[in-house]
Amino acid sequence: MTPVEMPESALMLGGFVLAHAAWSISDAPDLLCPLAIIERGGERELLRFAADTQSEAISKGKETLAARATDADCWAFAREGLWNKNALRDTTETIDVISVDVWAKEAHRSITLIQRFEPYVKRQRFRIIGVPEVSLDGRLQDSFAVRELLDTVYKGVQQHPKVAPLWREWQQNN
Repeated sequence: MTPVEMPESALMLGGFVLAHAAWSISDAPDLLCPLAIIERGGERELLRFAADTQSEAISKGKETLAARATDADCWAFAREGLWNKNALRDTTETIDVISVDVWAKEAHRSITLIQRFEPYVKRQRFRIIGVPEVSLDGRLQDSFAVRELLDTVYKGVQQHPKVAPLWREWQQNN
């Protein structure tokens, strides 16, 4: 277990799902169709949650994962949204993010990875901005305290055959 009580395999799955979500929207004009990968017995199952609105699709995904948690070893759920990191400062500036909830049977709670990005449609290129923020119980964690966790997440990103060679380019695409 990592310092945040999350199995390494679940964190790597979270990184893989983050990579898959980024790849899915890296050249798309539309929002990410929320997606999840459920792992059980070493096998992975990809689920997509389409609906009339992004909000409905996210709700559908969360409901499905809650119902299927009893037969899963771990899962990771990705969706696109807007995040106001400075909400306490009364600013309305929002940032495009991919959020990935990561859950495991052995863990006492889930974590959320929040990866800032610039959508393809803004400048006809996709860009990853910085490193993911890590949220536990709705509280952002100090990046130094979760650096080992993020190292494991990046191992999962590197497992994605299409994204592994692109991730650094997306980070440097300024």
